[in-house]
Formats: sequence, structure tokens, C-alpha cells
Amino acid sequence: MKKNETEKNDKTDKSERETRMRDAIKQAAFMLMAEKGLEKVSMREIAEKVHVTKPVLYYYFKNKEDLCSSIIEDHEQAFCNQLEAVQQRAEGPQAVLYEGLKSHLDFFTKDPIHSKFVIQMISYTLDMDPQKIPHGKQNRYIHGLLEQLLRNEAKEGKIPAAAVNDIVRLVSGLATEIMFSAYLDQHVCPSEAKGGLYNKEMLARLVKIILLGIKQYYKETK
Repeated sequence: MKKNETEKNDKTDKSERETRMRDAIKQAAFMLMAEKGLEKVSMREIAEKVHVTKPVLYYYFKNKEDLCSSIIEDHEQAFCNQLEAVQQRAEGPQAVLYEGLKSHLDFFTKDPIHSKFVIQMISYTLDMDPQKIPHGKQNRYIHGLLEQLLRNEAKEGKIPAAAVNDIVRLVSGLATEIMFSAYLDQHVCPSEAKGGLYNKEMLARLVKIILLGIKQYYKETK
């Protein structure tokens, strides 16, 4: 094997090892923070969980906020991927909104740890300097992608063009309520009803109500 090929393989192996280590650190931090709260988990504890030293941890992440931001970004990217998949398979505004919200519901109900982490994150940031609050890089893209999906529907005359921002805000509010509801059902007062407060049938009904209400409003204000 030639020298340059050996060096290339070594770089590839190193990159793969570093990717695995980053993923292991983020998974350990995610689980610890969700269970104990972000303020109660130290970088030392995370390092011990992964069986590495603190300097190794700081090689990958400069501080806890940087680590949290990376975790958030991963989750946002996963949801972006879901929205892009919705764009490929859904036809019409009703299907677009329903599939997007159903993906959101599935994310928070299939694994209770997700809603717990988000609530812990909110609690952690309440008294923080806004400049230091951990955040991902995809949040604006998520809203932009949803907005673009709806603008495409508006171009085809399926919804009023002026209603796009209204629908984005209504759906964003509903998505937030779904997350809080999942947390309450899973960790505070488990619902006796199978599936909790929200289910696919309710989402379909709410999406239909939103779109019918939007269309009626813009019809009356012409």
C-alpha cells in the first residue's frame, strides 16, 4: 500500500473514532441531563459516564453549553429530515400539516426521555443570560421549511397566500402544546386514556379546523 493511501486510511479511521466518541458523549449527556437536570450534571460526571478524562471531553466540546447546543442541533436536524420527507410524500396543505404534526407527536410519545430533556432545558435556561442559552442551528430552518411547504400550497391556490404566517404560528403553538402534554402525561400525571391527550385522530381534526378557520377568515375579510 502506498504511503498516501495509508495516511488517507489513518485519517478516515481517526475521523470515524472521533465521530463515535462525540456521539457517545452526547448520548451520555442527554440521558444524564434528562434525568437529573442540566444544572445538576457536571462535565466530570459526563466524562465518567463515557469512561474518559475531562480533557478528552473538552477536546470535543468547549463547555456544557456547547455540548447542549450540539444535542439540540441533532434533534432539530432529525425533525428537519422528517419535514423534508413530508414534503416528498404529502399532497395538499391538510396532509402536509397532519404529517408534520404526527412526526412531532411520534417523537415525543415513542420515547418519554425526549419530553423530559426539553423541559429540563427550558428550566435550565429560565434565569440565564440570553446570550449564553444553548441553541441549535436548525430552528430557523425548520420554520423556514414549514413556511416554504405552505407557500408552495398557496401558489397552487390551496390556501390563501396571506395566511401562511398565521398557519405557521398556529401549528408551532400546537406543536409546543403537544410537547408539554407529552411531558405531563408521561412524567407528572400519566393519562388513563390510552395514547394520552393527543392522538392521530385528534391531530387530523385540529388540522382540519385550522385550515377551515383560516379559509373562512380570509374569505370574510376580502
